[in-house]
Amino acid sequence: MRKCVGNIELCGNHLKYYVYGSRSTGFGVEIIVTRVEKADQIVSHDLGTAMSVAQQLQRGSVFPINLNEIIEDFEFEANSD
Repeated sequence: MRKCVGNIELCGNHLKYYVYGSRSTGFGVEIIVTRVEKADQIVSHDLGTAMSVAQQLQRGSVFPINLNEIIEDFEFEANSD
């Protein structure tokens, strides 16, 4: 499964945010900038959680280069609760 969560235009860059995966492998988030730069990472085995993370990334205008750090921060916050 691969679903587009949304698009934004920022500083001349077109960013696309996707959720991908399955229950067996887990769901991840992928960010693509103008078909040149891309990053993806598994974030959860729950589709709803992955969709929520992707939407937060889109609202925050996260670029692919920052995806790994942001996901690590989400995981740290979840573990510290």
